[in-house]
Amino acid sequence: MKLKHIFSLVLAAQLAIGCSDDNTVDPLGSITLDQTYVSIPKEGGDVSVTIKAQADWAFDKTFNIGKDADGNAIYAELPAWLSADKLSGAAGETVVTFHAGATTAGREAELRISTGADKQFLKVRQGSMEASDATCADIIAGPEGKTYRVTGAVTRIAGAQYGNFDITDETGTVYVYGIYDKDGKKGNYPLDGPTGWGIELGDIVTLEGPKQLHGTTVELVDATVIEVVKSLLKVVTPEQTVGIEGADVDVKLAYKGSGAYVQLPEDCDWISVTGEDYVAGQPTLFEPNPADTAIVHLRVAPNTGAGRKATLSFSSSNASSESTIAWTLKQDAFTLPHGESADDPFTVEEAVAKCLEIGNTTDGEIYYAHGFISSIKEVSPSYGNATFNISDDGTDENALTVFRSKWLENAAFTAEDQIGLGDEVIIRGKLVYYKDKYGVETPEFSGDVYVVSHKAAGPGSRLRPFTADEANAFVMENLEPGQVTDDYYYIAGEITNIAKESDFFNAKYGNASFYIADDDDPSNEQFYVFRTLYLGNRKWVEGDTQIKVGDQVVICGRLTKYQDKNGNIIPETFNGKIDDVSYTPYIFSLNGKRE
Repeated sequence: MKLKHIFSLVLAAQLAIGCSDDNTVDPLGSITLDQTYVSIPKEGGDVSVTIKAQADWAFDKTFNIGKDADGNAIYAELPAWLSADKLSGAAGETVVTFHAGATTAGREAELRISTGADKQFLKVRQGSMEASDATCADIIAGPEGKTYRVTGAVTRIAGAQYGNFDITDETGTVYVYGIYDKDGKKGNYPLDGPTGWGIELGDIVTLEGPKQLHGTTVELVDATVIEVVKSLLKVVTPEQTVGIEGADVDVKLAYKGSGAYVQLPEDCDWISVTGEDYVAGQPTLFEPNPADTAIVHLRVAPNTGAGRKATLSFSSSNASSESTIAWTLKQDAFTLPHGESADDPFTVEEAVAKCLEIGNTTDGEIYYAHGFISSIKEVSPSYGNATFNISDDGTDENALTVFRSKWLENAAFTAEDQIGLGDEVIIRGKLVYYKDKYGVETPEFSGDVYVVSHKAAGPGSRLRPFTADEANAFVMENLEPGQVTDDYYYIAGEITNIAKESDFFNAKYGNASFYIADDDDPSNEQFYVFRTLYLGNRKWVEGDTQIKVGDQVVICGRLTKYQDKNGNIIPETFNGKIDDVSYTPYIFSLNGKRE
């Protein structure tokens, strides 16, 4: 969008020196327009522009219309409210006809047309651009391109250089993308620069500007400030993050109203107000009406769960106005030690080591371990439990005994075929290095034991990974475009093509993308491994062995049927977020070796 600001200045210069009395633009390089400004009535209709070019030309994609599956912005040649019968053409003279449907208010768009290095600009307006008074909700629901005047509090400052901030009223929040400073300039620190408005958090601002959609974000772009009413309150203390153990937090406020007050969210029971102190400001010759100071004392309770945050409201008022500022307090998530949660279970090797450490009397703690069923002693539907061994590699060497385990969710086993050899499981229970009456010692889960997760050993399992062909077929047959599997799968193959050599070591992402196939026969179908991590499910770092064409790999990850912006379907590993949780594939083994 910053480029657009530059192009607007270029356009202004062109209009100043290149327009004749009949509104025909004088030749600019290899492209000219018969008009640089056209208008469509608000009832809707068509308007035509003649383009003369010495080479192929096209409208540039400058309008953000959303995001693709990877979260990347998608741009189009026209805004959503405007259409054209042609978006490109050949050398010569071309008539382009634009159409817009009816609108209840004015809207405007600046289009950019390129041929080689030369560019021309065309402004299309529909209806009157006179600003109308509106709430934030009116702007959100209103048409794109319309100019609005709105009053609200500054609740977030995103960037000082261009004047980017959130404005909020009782109906909602709108993002202001750029304002003019007091000299009518853009990109000159219009908030706090030498000619800035001195806008701070909590100030009440009245401004007007056109609405634009940037993806799903509603923006007022290049707005003009009408009035700034300074806030009666300023929060001096930066927003805080507290550790899991809890803490006392002091929030310092400067205020010019009749007191400063704090309001906690209704559902926030982990923060309490323990007191407030006030210090009156001392008038001086230079500051006859100084701000008073308040210090609000908060107590944050210890956290034993997920990370949490609360938005507190601080306010101050006088006879004529009230100011409110939002302030965020966060607390870190409580993370259980390794092996004490299903999200971070022991390996079997680690669980056996813990058994040796504990000895033949349980320590009473609950542990979790991930492994593969290597042998089954008994599955007893009559008693509702099962006894079996698990190991890291599916063999009985270095195995851990799971003694009289219950089934999923601590329910009873009801059939002997509920588990099988090679099944992948996570087990929960107490660990012990059990010693029988004959002196035989066995590392085992014994007490409060049940299966937390279970995945039968079939195609795509660790002991029976998909081939590249099988992975492609599985995705195409079982997933809809954009859908992601709930489970992780294993895929084995030979690297046939490295998608990005630079991904071997990437300081920012630390991942790699490549293709695998069942062998090096180029006629075989390939499977795309997208942004995978290295051995050990970690980012590539300097010194790691680098992959190459011909390497044999086993990949572990969730799978997806990706659809690109052209509609092409690509079965691949999934790298992304679902419900704010990140999922990333990784190389489980490289040329038969694991970490």
